[in-house]
Amino acid sequence: MSSVTPHLLRGLLARVFSISRRTWIFLAATLVLLMALAIWATISAASWLLGIARDGVNAVPEAMRAASSQVEQVIPGIQEKLAVLLPALTPEAQPREVSGTDPGPVARFPGLARVQWQRDDQETRVRYEGKVDFTHLLEHYVQGFTVQGYRHRLLSASTAEERHEFIKDGEQFAFVFSRRESDVVTVDLSVREHGKTDRQTESGATPGASS
Repeated sequence: MSSVTPHLLRGLLARVFSISRRTWIFLAATLVLLMALAIWATISAASWLLGIARDGVNAVPEAMRAASSQVEQVIPGIQEKLAVLLPALTPEAQPREVSGTDPGPVARFPGLARVQWQRDDQETRVRYEGKVDFTHLLEHYVQGFTVQGYRHRLLSASTAEERHEFIKDGEQFAFVFSRRESDVVTVDLSVREHGKTDRQTESGATPGASS
């Protein structure tokens, strides 16, 4: 086995050395040409890819402008539909606070706005409005007046409205709590001081009686 291998190697080397110089030059030129073709193909492919990328980048602003114009046309319609289907997503205008004062010893319930205020010789009338919890609203005023010694009277109650009255030392606070649409609650408060009204009536009637 060992004697056969050197013999084969010598035969292979003899064949290699027997190749003419012209053949070696032809093989070398062919290899160089193949390498040049491979390099040219690589450069061409890279240039083609760079051209596509450049065209795509240049087309992006145009595509964005076209998309933005379509969005600007579509969004108003979508907003209108969402305002109808999902009113909770659209901002609601809060009631404007009017001038006046809040009568009574109990502070106004958080979330209510004073939307009406009127005073005459006999009573003061105030209306509040807001999106608040109806049950917590009742508890706030009933407990607030009761703790301060006012006598509480429930005049009427329904699913849409309740009427309550608080009286102490000639002062009468009459409340009308009403449920409105969209979970809005209104509170109508009228305050009357019976002692003050009676004194004004007596003082107004005295001159007539003397005459």
